Amino acid sequence: MDVDAAGEGGLRPRIALNAEQRPVVLWGDNDPMTNRVAVGNGLSFGAATEVSGPGWAPAVADWMGSSIASMGDTVWVVMKSTPEEQRPVYVRASYDGGASWGDTLRVDPYDGLVSRFPSIAVNEQGEPLVQYMQFDSGYNGARQVMCRWNGAGFDPPVQLSTPFSAGLVCDCCPNQALIDGTRAVGLYRNADQNDRVIWGASSTDGGATFPTGGPLDGTDWIFPSCPSSGPDGILGGNTLITVWMSGAENGTKVYIGSASADDLATAGRATVHGGQLSSLAQNFPRIAGHGDTLGVVWEQSMAGQREILFSWSTTGPDGLSGPDTVNTDLSGAQKTPDIEYRNGVFHIVWSEGAAQQVRYRTATIQETTGMVSHGTPRVSVHPDPAMDRITISGGPWTETTVLDAQGRPAGTLAPSGQCLQVASLAPGPYLLLLRAVDGRMAFARFVKQ
Repeated sequence: MDVDAAGEGGLRPRIALNAEQRPVVLWGDNDPMTNRVAVGNGLSFGAATEVSGPGWAPAVADWMGSSIASMGDTVWVVMKSTPEEQRPVYVRASYDGGASWGDTLRVDPYDGLVSRFPSIAVNEQGEPLVQYMQFDSGYNGARQVMCRWNGAGFDPPVQLSTPFSAGLVCDCCPNQALIDGTRAVGLYRNADQNDRVIWGASSTDGGATFPTGGPLDGTDWIFPSCPSSGPDGILGGNTLITVWMSGAENGTKVYIGSASADDLATAGRATVHGGQLSSLAQNFPRIAGHGDTLGVVWEQSMAGQREILFSWSTTGPDGLSGPDTVNTDLSGAQKTPDIEYRNGVFHIVWSEGAAQQVRYRTATIQETTGMVSHGTPRVSVHPDPAMDRITISGGPWTETTVLDAQGRPAGTLAPSGQCLQVASLAPGPYLLLLRAVDGRMAFARFVKQ
């Protein structure tokens, strides 16, 4: 589903859910530099509302930008104004599920320091917690801090990375604030002696103090420059589950790991989709879930082709499924996804770079089978690769549209039973758009040899 019209921007979309489980989507546009929000109703999205300004422009890009979080119908966005070395971090709140927005409020104090890369979490009372990177003048002394809402404004920032992580934090990597009850965690990437690993700091008083800190990523990735990619996590009781990108082994891959929220002692890590070629690059992972149910999305690219992948589990990190491809377009550059979860439904957004817009899709856990459906029949194709004909599972199908790698129609064919003749197609990858007898649509991919 399109969140906005083509050309209305699609930089680094982020998603929250309101009390009616409707998606509230935030994204950036760089022409002009703005932040916009749109609310979905299950069938479409309403007109976008600008939440930045007036009189200032937010810092937005396809790898960093603003953040959104919600509790019930209370929705908060946090934005960094530009020029970044001079302007503060702002928040705005909506108390009607994203339909209207209140005044702009400043987060960081008038302390002469530089702020950057804010993220936000909201507690059960609808109060925000904002994490950001703090610098001395000239972007020196990069460190992570947290500010807590006190009912009328924000308390002074509390140090997260100091004194736990040695050296400086990674000065171009976004962070992520998390909260569950009185437990709060701040995630970030460190940079001591170019060791670009993920760290965390933990609080038991709702973010007022952070007495515990430690590394969450044992990959020991030594890299000479900032990778511009940060962590994400979910927090439930005493369990912290984190996802991140590391280039320490077999190229840049997405990892998942768990830790105790009490002392941040780690309990192992794994790639979300092991056994891939080193030339296949994975990045910008996001995670959502509750209890043992979780879903992970990430951007994946190979030979210039970018797609959005999704894996899920109902048994915790060790039970992650093989990934599904979320996007249906083969052409373009699908980037920087985000995900939310509630009541058995995953809500996923991503950027369609070529169209300069945001796309949205859901995945639903079926209670009777434990399988995930994307609102369409599940389909498989064999053989793949194919020479002369393919067999399509599911159906029966009344019509099949074939798209090439650029998204151009390569033919509309009527299947013979479950079989489709493909001998006339040129070699390469293709997408099948299928229509069932009940009108539902499905899709599948195959390669013609």
